[in-house]
Amino acid sequence: MRLHNLHFSSKLALSGFLITMLFGCLSAATLIGLVYSSNETGFNLPSIEKMSAKYSEAQLVGSMKTSMYEYVADDDDILIVEDWIKKGAMDDEQFQQEVMTIIKQDCQSCHSRTSTKSKAINSIPFSNYDDVSRFTQAGYSWQSMAKTAHIHLFGIALLLIATSLTFSCSTYNPYIKVTLISISWIALWLDIASWWLAKYSTVFVYMIVGAGTIEVASLVTMSGLALINIWWKVPDFCK
Repeated sequence: MRLHNLHFSSKLALSGFLITMLFGCLSAATLIGLVYSSNETGFNLPSIEKMSAKYSEAQLVGSMKTSMYEYVADDDDILIVEDWIKKGAMDDEQFQQEVMTIIKQDCQSCHSRTSTKSKAINSIPFSNYDDVSRFTQAGYSWQSMAKTAHIHLFGIALLLIATSLTFSCSTYNPYIKVTLISISWIALWLDIASWWLAKYSTVFVYMIVGAGTIEVASLVTMSGLALINIWWKVPDFCK
């Protein structure tokens, strides 16, 4: 089966899927830029510092630097919490007098068992030391990582197999097809593996950015090339 030989209805169906993939990749890239640059609008490049905060620093500090940054009253609050964690995150005087004061001011309006705010996160309360200390370990917990990773792997794998199979039916040079398909799968595996390893070395934070970029770029490239080949014949120099 070749893409340009399909019936018109099949071409329409695949075109709809591929166009949606292109918009989905653009939306994903925009979201990553917004989350990891602390900007509220536009297309932005992610900050390595923000990425490192999420994947290699303590969960509490990482959240305060990224997704929860807008609720932090003062940047010094982050430094105080970070210093307390580096000292061992003990239920000591610093926690009771400084850290808990910051938690009450910056977090408890949403992170409370009794909060009634529309964005309340009652399932993750920060009411006492035991609640807070659960989020002082570096990076994702193994349980959170396993949950997030397997959902991401299954979800992206479904999109990737549909896109790569479609692209494999194009009339482009076999080397082009094999290269793009191989790169996309390898980038996915490196991306997820780096999630687990980033808590041990910042090198893997850079790998997350690199592999993620290649992953999205390869999906966009395969989708775009396949879409072109559905409606037009491939130039001779690409065969």
